[in-house]
Amino acid sequence: MARSVIEEKLQAARILAEALTADDNGSIDSMYIAGSLTAGLGNPTSDADLFVLYTDESAMGDDVTQYNVNGHRVDVERYTLAYVEEAVDTITSFELRRDNLTELHKLPGQLDFVCRLYTSEIVAPSPALDGFKQRIDSSIANIRQVAVNYSAIAVNGHLEDFLGASVDGDYETAALVGQELTAYAGKAVVAASGDLYYSKKWVYKQLDRTPVEGFPKDTFVDFQRGNWTDRGNSAAEDLVFFVQTCVAASQLLSRHDVSLDAWPWTVPAGQSGERLWRNPSYNVLGQSDGILLHWELRRQLMLRDPAAFVWALCDGRDPQGVVDAVQRLAEHVPALKTLTPERIERLLESLRSRDLVSDEPYSVLGTI
Repeated sequence: MARSVIEEKLQAARILAEALTADDNGSIDSMYIAGSLTAGLGNPTSDADLFVLYTDESAMGDDVTQYNVNGHRVDVERYTLAYVEEAVDTITSFELRRDNLTELHKLPGQLDFVCRLYTSEIVAPSPALDGFKQRIDSSIANIRQVAVNYSAIAVNGHLEDFLGASVDGDYETAALVGQELTAYAGKAVVAASGDLYYSKKWVYKQLDRTPVEGFPKDTFVDFQRGNWTDRGNSAAEDLVFFVQTCVAASQLLSRHDVSLDAWPWTVPAGQSGERLWRNPSYNVLGQSDGILLHWELRRQLMLRDPAAFVWALCDGRDPQGVVDAVQRLAEHVPALKTLTPERIERLLESLRSRDLVSDEPYSVLGTI
């Protein structure tokens, strides 16, 4: 039943596209249907969205118009080819640097637009629209990196509020903000897995349809629904660490076009008494030449990929456990093949000296 209603909504958008084409005086360049329905994420109450592209802005009329087609609502959104050109160029060419982190905050509208176009159904083609689609298809790796980085910077934006509420014992507020933190962590995971849809409201559907082997879905649900609050600050610390794990794994593996199935999501039983823990205060951002660890208003450090992998795997493993995990990942990530146990130990010593890794768990709440 649900599938048939969704198909009726898509058909309504196709009918409207035909009607707009019939009435067009030559001002329309092309049209496509996009949104949650064409991305396979919508439901029977979702609206169909018809995008109409124009060469000349003066011919557009209203930016958004709603139509009733056979009892189904169809939203028509109008854009110029110049807008599409700018959005596609910005997202496909964006490269994060230390000095342009704030630029990520300006990308949501264009990122959303490009991701919708990527999963669209073309109903009135044109050479320009075909060209945009081809550019997007050939730039998926970069778009994926932008999407993961946007999730990471969104995490950064909520972290201070979460920590402040938790330290204050205001777990109702912490639960609310923690839901956002965890949702963005999930969005990083699905984006790194190639499921490129912008809105986070469909993150559960995306995790289900793009499953990651070993991913602790129960932990994700516990944190995202706010079920953790009766466990107090220790659970708040665990939430921050979990979110960092999701972003770190997403950043590191997506850079190498490796499935997140390869990530060792759980620490094996039987680890020795000595455990290694990474500092959870850092946000994890991907750049062309490595991983930027960013602690808002305090510190930034750049780690090359080998050191970043070692750092990320300090999640309660003993030193041998870190070595074993690196060697397993090296089967999928060629850049790790040169990491001998001796070199890993040297990297661990360097990470310790920079207070990025410790033999005891860090207290992120203790930094407030």
